[in-house]
Amino acid sequence: MFSEKRANALPKSEIVRGKSAISRLFNKGSRLKGGSLLLVFFSSPSRPVDQADRTPVRVLFTVGKKLVPGAVDRNRIKRLMREAYRLEKSILSEAVSSESRKDGHQLFLAFLYRGRADAIPSQERFRAEIRYLLKNLLSNRLPQVREDDRVE
Repeated sequence: MFSEKRANALPKSEIVRGKSAISRLFNKGSRLKGGSLLLVFFSSPSRPVDQADRTPVRVLFTVGKKLVPGAVDRNRIKRLMREAYRLEKSILSEAVSSESRKDGHQLFLAFLYRGRADAIPSQERFRAEIRYLLKNLLSNRLPQVREDDRVE
């Protein structure tokens, strides 16, 4: 019952952490463009050590300091993106979790805000855009991953 209540949660284990994982995501990842968001994604085999942390999808949210100079606005945009993703992640989690059990891959996602600082989109707008990007990601089918693309 506890897991049913927390089905839409976004625990810390689903957040991309570590310099090597983030640099691999941005260097080798593919990109999908939306209106004010850019989605960078990368699929990688899980490390055998990762048995305790086998989350099939890990995500990162970022807002550039040059685009949005105020920290309050940057944090608000990231909060809105996290909430929109949390509500829409069921689109992706069902498809990816069944595939990741078979081949042991993890999907790394990064949502980059590319809009203007003076026009912060509403939660509904972020939600619609994230839904569009996730459906587009699933329809394009993730590329097959080579063994040398393992995230450390």
